[in-house]
Amino acid sequence: MKNNLLESYNNEVKKISDLGYSDIILKEIEPNLNTDVHTHDFSAYACVIKGQFIVNDTKINHICNPGDYLAVDAKQQHSEKTSAEGATILIGKKYK
Repeated sequence: MKNNLLESYNNEVKKISDLGYSDIILKEIEPNLNTDVHTHDFSAYACVIKGQFIVNDTKINHICNPGDYLAVDAKQQHSEKTSAEGATILIGKKYK
């Protein structure tokens, strides 16, 4: 999978990797996702490949469409949403 990922999304993977993020995966997110406010133990940097991915950092909705990038810091409170189409994102993690 990693080789296919690099071949299909080489520019996006390089950008995420160059910023110091690792464990880069392609993640399919279910339609109509609407999570509660939560945090992660890692910082995340994501690129939307397909669909719309909305992250609310408790102050603003960041509406991300294909080609958009978004960073979420470790321990940053946020919620996540998708539309009826769901979303596909390329996401890397950075552990402190």
